Amino acid sequence: GGDVLVTPGRVLIGRSARTDAAGAAALVHCLARLGRKAEVVEPPRGVLHLKTACSLIDDETVLATPALARTGMFGGLRQMVTPDGEEGAANALRINDVLLVGAGYPRTIDLLGSLGFAVMPLDTMEIGKLDAGLSCLSLRWLDRAAP
Repeated sequence: GGDVLVTPGRVLIGRSARTDAAGAAALVHCLARLGRKAEVVEPPRGVLHLKTACSLIDDETVLATPALARTGMFGGLRQMVTPDGEEGAANALRINDVLLVGAGYPRTIDLLGSLGFAVMPLDTMEIGKLDAGLSCLSLRWLDRAAP
């Protein structure tokens, strides 16, 4: 899950130490059978997995670290770049209309709030010690029957 970013138009699959070429290709094949377009992307060296360095914060905007934003992999999406020193804020989590963001990233929180996003800061210091982030610790399901 950490190497898969689902956008309205396509699914980005990051190759990393945790997702190899064979696994990425198998997922592309499965998604194609479901009618979904998928693309394998290469995050920069040092990125644990794709969503360590980016999050979809609305249907057309990705929040990304400067290094990931420079790769050009987000064509067709608006990009917001985390301030220097707050790269960890890119691992945010959107639940409906609320963005969960690590509380240790005040400039990113202010930036998102100034753009009209509802932001809920959370203390992520302890989970960060395990190389985990908000996207790692979530299972979200879409209830198509919900109003």
